[in-house]
Amino acid sequence: MNRIIKKITVSVLSVLLAAACTGCAEVTSLLEEHNIKIPYISGDWRSGDNAGAGETAAAGATGAAETAQEQEPAVQLSPEELRRMSEGKNLNIYCWDESLESLFIMYYPGYEDIGDRKGRIGDVTVNWILPQEEDKYMELLSEKLLTAEYLGADERVDLYLAPEEDLAIYVNSDYSLDVREKVGLTDEELEDQFPFTQQMASTDMGILKAVTWQASPGVCVYRRSIARDVLGTDDPNAVQKELADWTKFQATAAAMKKKEYFMVSGYYDTFAPYRFTADRHWENDGELVIPEAMVQWRDMMDSFTKNAYHNKTQIGEKEWLADQGPAGKVFCFFRAINDIDSRMAAYSLADANLAPEEGNGIYGDYAVCCGPQSYCTGGVWILAAPSTDNLLLDREIMENLTCNSTLMYKIAQNEEIFTNTVSGMRRLAGENKTDSFLGGQNPFQVYYEAASRLNCLPAGNYDRWMGDTYRNNIIKSLTGELTRDEAMDLFYTRVRERYPELDVDE
Repeated sequence: MNRIIKKITVSVLSVLLAAACTGCAEVTSLLEEHNIKIPYISGDWRSGDNAGAGETAAAGATGAAETAQEQEPAVQLSPEELRRMSEGKNLNIYCWDESLESLFIMYYPGYEDIGDRKGRIGDVTVNWILPQEEDKYMELLSEKLLTAEYLGADERVDLYLAPEEDLAIYVNSDYSLDVREKVGLTDEELEDQFPFTQQMASTDMGILKAVTWQASPGVCVYRRSIARDVLGTDDPNAVQKELADWTKFQATAAAMKKKEYFMVSGYYDTFAPYRFTADRHWENDGELVIPEAMVQWRDMMDSFTKNAYHNKTQIGEKEWLADQGPAGKVFCFFRAINDIDSRMAAYSLADANLAPEEGNGIYGDYAVCCGPQSYCTGGVWILAAPSTDNLLLDREIMENLTCNSTLMYKIAQNEEIFTNTVSGMRRLAGENKTDSFLGGQNPFQVYYEAASRLNCLPAGNYDRWMGDTYRNNIIKSLTGELTRDEAMDLFYTRVRERYPELDVDE
């Protein structure tokens, strides 16, 4: 078999694949033209069955004498094997850190780690390409995507990762492939993923450009002791009723104020869930349009600021971090689920040198509920680049890592992360699983509910930058740095500078 394979060059196979849809007779002619002797090719190129058995048998009979003379064993190569032989032997995956590589080493079927940011899947070498500094990732990736035509095949991007905050940039570009039409994943294979993970990775035309092994719904994390003091219960179902929508959320904030608690820590805290209530993009027919949800967020936070319902902190500041600890007087936080048992658990401790357990600070005094609005924060998506020469392996990786419910359930169990499988997460939600940081609650029940009810717009070209810029300028008005009119004027000015093609009507 090796003697035969060595005769089949990539250039010849490219011709064969181009001719595959025309039938086995033409393929046989090409084989003869290039003196390639394959005694038997199993089945028809197009269907993988024996529809072309007559032609194949005839070709086999013609070459039988030669086969006998050479005494070579019969070789059966499936259409997929032939196509795979035409693909590149290096798969380049661009990432900003080693998280996905670690996942491959531990869980990916048939993956062999060979060190030095390299691995093997079959006869393909997998190269993990990371920037020297994490914040240089977009610069490195953009350079490789934009200059692909000038690079050798082994240097081009095959697969790459995009975080939630930058996903729309790549989804709405020519530098990502259609997951269904180009990569080849089917609706049946994709059906067990949470719909919002596909909505976020689709164009307005419904073209899916990326898939993820994670589902990252954000939830409301609240203090049990404060809930008991103000609401009379810390039960997650009962607390959820008091936070079921933004009207109830504001009423509960007033009740918290009477007991000298803050509802949330600062200006930014409610923005992420409000962003996901938007039912339209920031741009429509070339005009800037501020979604009504953003106006509602602005008005609510104006009320929260005037009524001292929050502690006037900003995310990441030491005061915001301290509000999550033993001395904090804040009732709830909107957090990504991946941060709860890591960062929040660390902030809750009175003594970081002691074991994280009940009695050390407020460890065990938190619980989770969905809150007034499901949303997504964080998450990582996989995209295939048009420069790839490994489409079959791209498809295999996307299918295994984002559509294989058994594998994703295993990862969720072992790593305690919420993976992108509806059936698997429903199963975890029904298990007798407890989280000591959350007072013995099974958080997967809430995570599953939050992910199941999350519905969002497809990726919009302007949405991320517009939303962040609007938020930052409105907060300047809440802190007193600007008046509301000044903040809005500044917002409009910045939009005009960045997107001169848009009509900005104040």
